[in-house]
Amino acid sequence: MSAFLISVILLALLVGAGAGAIVTTRARWLRRHDEQGEWETTLAAYKNLRDEGVLSEEEYRNIRTLVEPRLRGDGGVSDGRLGPAGGAVGTNRERE
Repeated sequence: MSAFLISVILLALLVGAGAGAIVTTRARWLRRHDEQGEWETTLAAYKNLRDEGVLSEEEYRNIRTLVEPRLRGDGGVSDGRLGPAGGAVGTNRERE
């Protein structure tokens, strides 16, 4: 009888762990999909600004270069901030 009880408990733990893994994976996938939609909206807003003449073509290209990797889901800064335009690292003084 105790072997049966141990088997039932182990089976319940296994099913619970599987359900937890599914819920966690699904939540991460949905969060990533939602973030991608936010970046698409942001890029569309910048495109509208370019079309209205607020942004130059070069400024829009720089922004698009920063946003496109996030749309593909293959990288980006973990804290959600965009880097400097053109992907340059450091200040102007450091680059001179």
